[in-house]
Amino acid sequence: MWLTIFFCVTLLYIIYRLIKFWIINPWSIQRDFSRQGVPGRYIPIVGEILHRHQAILDDKPYSYVEQAAIKFGDYYHSSFGPFPCLHTSDPGLIESVLKTNSRFYHRAKLGRAILSAFLGYENVLLAEDENHTRHRRLVTPVFQHQNLNSMISSMANITSSFLEKWRITNNEKSSPLTLDISKEMSNLTLDIVTGCVFGVEAMQDRHIHEFIYENLKVATNEMEKRIYNMTIIIPIIKDLPLPGKRRIDKCRRDIKNITLKIINQRRQGLTKATCKGEFLL
Repeated sequence: MWLTIFFCVTLLYIIYRLIKFWIINPWSIQRDFSRQGVPGRYIPIVGEILHRHQAILDDKPYSYVEQAAIKFGDYYHSSFGPFPCLHTSDPGLIESVLKTNSRFYHRAKLGRAILSAFLGYENVLLAEDENHTRHRRLVTPVFQHQNLNSMISSMANITSSFLEKWRITNNEKSSPLTLDISKEMSNLTLDIVTGCVFGVEAMQDRHIHEFIYENLKVATNEMEKRIYNMTIIIPIIKDLPLPGKRRIDKCRRDIKNITLKIINQRRQGLTKATCKGEFLL
């Protein structure tokens, strides 16, 4: 008898927690928004996921945001799955959140859940409070004025070389040149980062470029699937070793290993950075 009661109570508690997570908590927050006169709309459980996904499928990823801004104004509330969201394009509100009263705000659970799946939590993007300050101080030297100035010529040269490569390839082809712009821009970004920060030697290793690009592509595709089927935001399920999560974890490990390899080459003096000021490593 007591065992039956225990199982019944446990089952009811689980059901209550699910209802609270998916319906009660989002609804109560959206209700508070409405009471304060914040415009917007609330769609239970799925929120605006379907609208956002459709915008991406239509190759107009910002159309949803543009339409919502036209309909509701500079600020409005919505939801992404069970997570309530407050959107704003008002400069005064943005300054209040990011600068004036930043100590009272933390990164949204939704954003942390999505980014941490690939980046982890120990980085300048997701760290909070003192931990974030420590990470920011570590990377600040790279962005000092003298460092950035010393990289300008390298950035320009790398970009010019990229354009020249396209021109030569186009001249050698009898038909119009077709490029995967996403891949090309990723490679250009990698060239600039590795060339300026880690040295020209690292930039010339095309295997590294292909390796990083392919892993980023796989991880991004898997994360997109997990976002729109809401796997990435469901407690417990998001941490299960499902195929998508295993692929993302593998990509993260592979990119981490190749990055550590580049860093070790830099520390051993096998490569030389372009920046002339204090260096990150």
